[in-house]
Amino acid sequence: MKFILTSFLFFSSLLGAETRLAILGSGTPNPDPQRMGSSYAVIVNDNAYLVDFGPGVIRRAAELSPNWGGDIDALIPAKLKHAFLTHIHSDHTMGLSDFLITPWIMGRNERVELFGPKDLENMATNILKAYKTDIDYRIYGTQPANKLGYKFNFHKLKNGVIFQNEDVKVESFRVDHGGLHESYGFRFTSADKVIVFSGDTGPSDILESYAKDADILVHEVYSYAGF
Repeated sequence: MKFILTSFLFFSSLLGAETRLAILGSGTPNPDPQRMGSSYAVIVNDNAYLVDFGPGVIRRAAELSPNWGGDIDALIPAKLKHAFLTHIHSDHTMGLSDFLITPWIMGRNERVELFGPKDLENMATNILKAYKTDIDYRIYGTQPANKLGYKFNFHKLKNGVIFQNEDVKVESFRVDHGGLHESYGFRFTSADKVIVFSGDTGPSDILESYAKDADILVHEVYSYAGF
C-alpha cells in the first residue's frame, strides 16, 4: 500500500527534538525497485522502534546509519531490537527473517521484542526453524556468534497500551482491513511527538479517535495504478 508521507526521511520540526520518523519503505506487493516494502522507524533518544518489516528493511535501516554514510546511530542493525507489526500480509512481513538474523550476525546480543497479531509468533518460530542449519553453523562454526541475539520475545497485540518505557508509550488499536481477522494501527507518544500509523485500513472511527491531535499521521492510500 502507498502512504501519504512520501519523503524518505522526516525530521521533527522542533529544534533539538529527540523524536524522528524514518520511512524505510512505503511500497506495495508490486516489486517496484524504487520502493522498499512497508517499514518505518520511530527514533526516540537514540533508540529505534520499527513498524512493519517489509522487504529491504535492514538494508534501508543500514543505509541511514553511520556505518553507511547516514547519521542515525539508532539504525545501526545490531541496535535494532523492537518491532511492531500491523498485520500479517507478506508485503509487511517478508523482512522478518532479515530482522531476526542479520542484526544478530552483526553483533546484536539480546532477544528482540516482537509485537504483533497472534500469527506473528508462529511465523517467527518457523523462520528460526527454517534457518536452524545456518544458525547452528554461526554459533558453533569457526567464527562463533552469541546464542541469544536471533531469539525473540513475543507480545500479542490488543486494544490499548502494549509497551511503555522511558522513551515512548505505544498503543495499538484494531482497524478493518478487508477479511483479515487481525489488523492494527499504532499510536506512539514520546515527550515531544505523537505519531500515529493507520496500518492498512478502510474508514475507521477508532483510527480517527487515536489520530486526534497527533503531530504526524502515516496513513495508507490505495491506488489501483500504484498496485
